[in-house]
Amino acid sequence: MAAETSGNVPIENCVQAFEPYIALNSHVKKPVIHISLNPSPKDILSEEQMTVLAQEFMEKFGYGNQPYIVWLHEDINRKHMHIVSVRIDETGEKIDHNREAIRAQNICREMEVKYELHPTLGEHGERELVSLQKVDYPKGDVKVQVKHTARTLLECYNCHSLAEYNTLLNLYNVTVYEIRGSVDGKKYHGVMYGALDDDGQQVGTPFKSSKFGKVFGYEALQEKFAASVGKVKKDNLAERTRLEIIKAMQDIGTKEDFALRLKEADIEVVYRINPEGRLYGITFIDHTCRTVFNGSRLGKAFSANVFNELFNNSDADRERLIPQPEQEPSRQEKETKAEERQERTEYRQQKNRSHHQSELSESLIDTSALGAVDIFSILMEDDHTREYIDPAFRYGRKKKKKRRRRL
Repeated sequence: MAAETSGNVPIENCVQAFEPYIALNSHVKKPVIHISLNPSPKDILSEEQMTVLAQEFMEKFGYGNQPYIVWLHEDINRKHMHIVSVRIDETGEKIDHNREAIRAQNICREMEVKYELHPTLGEHGERELVSLQKVDYPKGDVKVQVKHTARTLLECYNCHSLAEYNTLLNLYNVTVYEIRGSVDGKKYHGVMYGALDDDGQQVGTPFKSSKFGKVFGYEALQEKFAASVGKVKKDNLAERTRLEIIKAMQDIGTKEDFALRLKEADIEVVYRINPEGRLYGITFIDHTCRTVFNGSRLGKAFSANVFNELFNNSDADRERLIPQPEQEPSRQEKETKAEERQERTEYRQQKNRSHHQSELSESLIDTSALGAVDIFSILMEDDHTREYIDPAFRYGRKKKKKRRRRL
């Protein structure tokens, strides 16, 4: 492995290190891979720590025996790493690139647990979400705008399905939809992204998910939705949303009044209404717990049919349709539950500390400095089935001329 922190490694030397591997397989069109590992600005990492983390990442990623170069620098006001390697091994075989972005993030999560690092998944998205604006088609750069919006919302929100993800994206003038078909008898699933105007009408040419990267594709989205289902269940995220909706349903009036009440609770409601005025779909977007719920997912009492009755039928049996709010627990009950939660938390922390003690004793990293370590806020955002390297590195690659076969 070549690692240099001074920035004085000649580009020619980097190119020479890869050329023997690239020459072994001329069929690989994009033989170079670039990985960016960026620590959080609040963390201070030594070069030794970052180098060891980079080495372990490459080992687990399947590039441990490959030549690779690690740059450590601070050109964006924080120390971070760029790793460049070659996709062809010493036998001329191409290294497996399937599900690269997902595998990379899983490796990072494992390393965070192993070294007791602060989890940073979505940290970049959280920063981006604060300044996220609706896609503005006339402004241009539509592909960049759509990709940025889709990535940020995917990182920051929990969605159970493509339909829920689409409802969320629509708030920012973006749409996503599935395409199906078959080629030579083989079925395929694809995903398309497009821009919307302020009236919700699609404008311009849509983009295939492959133009954005594998994490935006059908399989990656299904994995993300499955993970969201587990997280919502584990953290009981639906409970808060349910209680706020029940409060807003008391003495419910018009659709507009109901939406206003929910907005005060940081919940956005999206109605789907047919030309005859019937409400056939309802989705709740809870911006506090960052989760999207189709109404029926929260329970029968929150389905579109119920709200259609409440809004459009003056004779609706409101007593039957509107759930009653739960009684507020007493102060003593709250304090007891808080004490129980604290005891469970302390027990888990103690168990985790004892579990990690043996692993950390064998670590190459100085364990006394790991208290505030926080890494991997941005990892492999682009589609790394294609080449992505610094422009300065690019000129050293020369296109090889095809040799004519002698007869």
